[in-house]
Amino acid sequence: MNYKEEFKNNQDMSKELYEACPDMMGSFMNMHGEYAKDSTITLKEKEMVSIGISITIKCIPCMLAHITSFKKAGGTREELVDVIKACILMNGGPGTAYGAKALKMFDELD
Repeated sequence: MNYKEEFKNNQDMSKELYEACPDMMGSFMNMHGEYAKDSTITLKEKEMVSIGISITIKCIPCMLAHITSFKKAGGTREELVDVIKACILMNGGPGTAYGAKALKMFDELD
């Protein structure tokens, strides 16, 4: 799988969904804006949690979005590996499989 291409496809589909239901998607984006603000934890830390949840629920589009944001927030490969370790502990095989995908995404995405 080409994760850069998959990320672009997900962005395009999200735009189409936004056009189809702008009120709902606008509300979701507002909620995302509140989430992204630094509070008692930084955006990078929030993204680490979000990546762990994304791996756990096996959501490729979520993983792509949150890994991209994590990298932009200064997240490192080593920090991602620590998140993946927690996913492996809590999810076993699926944490391993989707953790490997997350690491590949990190390496491929800008």
